[in-house]
Amino acid sequence: MFFAQIGIGSMENFSYLFADENSKEGMLIDPAFDHEKLCQVIKKESINLTRIVLTHHHYDHVNAANAVKARTGAEIFCHRETVGLLRGGAAHDKLIDDGDHFMVGENEVKVIHTPGHAPGSLCLIVADRWLITGDTLFVGDCGRSDLPGGDFAALFGSLQKIKQLPDHLIVCSGHNYGSEKLRQLGDEKRLNPVLLAPDLEAFKKC
Repeated sequence: MFFAQIGIGSMENFSYLFADENSKEGMLIDPAFDHEKLCQVIKKESINLTRIVLTHHHYDHVNAANAVKARTGAEIFCHRETVGLLRGGAAHDKLIDDGDHFMVGENEVKVIHTPGHAPGSLCLIVADRWLITGDTLFVGDCGRSDLPGGDFAALFGSLQKIKQLPDHLIVCSGHNYGSEKLRQLGDEKRLNPVLLAPDLEAFKKC
């Protein structure tokens, strides 16, 4: 499967582009800041973009969604809790929720609802290889929960869900905030203080 981690904008964001190698059907996650750059990669790789997925509603993850949709015809997917919080003209076409599955070509994508950073935060497992975590989990840390709609206890609960996932998954976070751009979840479980915290009290000290 084609995979691209695209650094974008002044806030060290990552957008992620996936495409089936045979059909060229593609999915873009969290398009922001520079739709021209994103569309150039899509065109260069001859990708038929059918889905744009928003991991949560924050402006730095959604502000190029409409422009990419206009250029590609892709539909925008997000969690129901995200819809009412979208700003900057971002739209949505379809809802996805915890436990949903869909296909990008012959590759399965699994949806996990991980609130805490934002009410509608989602993580995605793509082709049983990549774990897209948005701002729920970073390499070496996690997202903040003190923004409007954030919930500290819910974030801890979401991290516990992530801890149950297989070690081989590659963590793909929403920002380039860690010591590495990508790292296996097994390494995060060993090294990331927020995943090592055994309970909510310990998590508060991270």
